[in-house]
Amino acid sequence: MMADEIARSPGTLRFSTSALREYGIYIALLLLVGYFSLAIPEFRSWDNALLILLQVAVIGIIAVGMTFTIITAGIDLSVGSLLAVAGIMSGLFAQKDPTALNMFLAFTVPIAVGLLGGALNGAIIAGAGVNPLIVTLGTLTAFRGFVVWFRVNPIYDLQPYYRMVGQGTIFGIPVPVIVLAIVACVAWITLSYTRFGRYVYAVGGNREAARAAGINVGFITFAVYVISGLCVGIASLISTSRLMAAQAISGQGFELQAIAAAVVGGASLFGGRGRISNTIVGALIMGVLFNGFVMLDVPQPIQQMAVGVIIIVAVWLDGILRRSRRASKVAGR
Repeated sequence: MMADEIARSPGTLRFSTSALREYGIYIALLLLVGYFSLAIPEFRSWDNALLILLQVAVIGIIAVGMTFTIITAGIDLSVGSLLAVAGIMSGLFAQKDPTALNMFLAFTVPIAVGLLGGALNGAIIAGAGVNPLIVTLGTLTAFRGFVVWFRVNPIYDLQPYYRMVGQGTIFGIPVPVIVLAIVACVAWITLSYTRFGRYVYAVGGNREAARAAGINVGFITFAVYVISGLCVGIASLISTSRLMAAQAISGQGFELQAIAAAVVGGASLFGGRGRISNTIVGALIMGVLFNGFVMLDVPQPIQQMAVGVIIIVAVWLDGILRRSRRASKVAGR
C-alpha cells in the first residue's frame, strides 16, 4: 500500500523522470561501451578509441548546430547536402598550387558556403514563415542536385598542407577532436550564459510568448540556421581534409545521424529543451554503436534501420516525459 502511494506521488514521479532525462544517456553510453568491449576484444584498443573520436568529430559538430535549430522547434535536413557542396568548393582550391591565396580560400570557402546555405534556410523559414521541415527538405534536394551537376567526379590529389586539419594532431590529440571540443564549448557558453541563448530557449518554449516579451523571433530563427550552416562548413573542412578527397556523395545520411545525436541527447523536437553536453554524449553513443556494428560485420541496411529506430524511440520517450511533467504539474496544483 505504502509502496503504491510512493510510486504514485508527484515527487517520486518528478525525480524518476528527471533522473532518466539527466542520466539515462550516460548509462546507455556506458552499457554500449561495456557490451562491445566484452564482445569484441579489438574494440578496447586505444587506436579504436581514437577512431571513434575522429568519426564522432564530424557528426558531433553538425549535431551541435542541429541542437540550436531543434531547441527552437525547428529542424535542418539539408546539412548532409550542404556539407558536400562546401567540401567540393574547398577541394577545388586545395587541389591547386599552394599559394597563400589558394590556401586561404581552401580553408575559408567551406565556412562561407556553410554560412550562405544556413542563411538561405534561415531567411526562407524566418522571412516567409514556412515550415522548417519543408524548407530544409527542399534545400537538401537542391544542394545535392547542384553539387552533382557542378562536379560529379571526385576531387583527389589535394595538396599535402590540407591534411593537417583532418589528420593532424596536437600533443597526441587529433585536430578534429580539438575542433569539436572548441565548437561544443563555444556553443555551450552561448546557450548557457548569453542573452541570445536565453532567447533561443524562449522561442522554442513558446514562440508567441517570446514575441510578446519583445524578442525578435524572426532574427533568432534566422540566426540558429546560420549557426547550423557554420557548423556544417567546419565539419565539411574536417571531413574533406581527413579523406583528402572531395566528393559529391559526401554527407549522405549525416542529417539523420545529427538529429539522432541531438534527440538521443535529450533535445526535444517540440522545442524549448536541449543541452550541448548531452548532444555530444548522444554523438558518442552513435559513434560507438556504428563502430561496434562495423566490427560485428552488421550490414549497412541494418545500421540505417538502427538510426531510424533510435530516433523513433527517442521521440517516443520524449513524448512520455512531456506527459509525465504535465501530469506532475497538474498533481502539484
